[in-house]
Amino acid sequence: MIHMMTVLTGLARYLKRILISLSVMMNVILGGSLNQTLSARNWDWKKRGLPNIVWLIDLILGADHCMISWSYWKTRRQW
Repeated sequence: MIHMMTVLTGLARYLKRILISLSVMMNVILGGSLNQTLSARNWDWKKRGLPNIVWLIDLILGADHCMISWSYWKTRRQW
């Protein structure tokens, strides 16, 4: 049973990394910054008063997802 939980946890982390990579790839294809997700980009647009879909992304992925993504991107970018 413990082995199965370890496998499922590893699979969940792997799938999360795949989804983040796809988000970054789509953002770059659409002209965004490297290593920035669509969520982070949309939060940046919201902060600057530009059209965005933060409400939709946050509705699907959870409250403040875009803000957290932008904060993480901004701090990781400095390293």
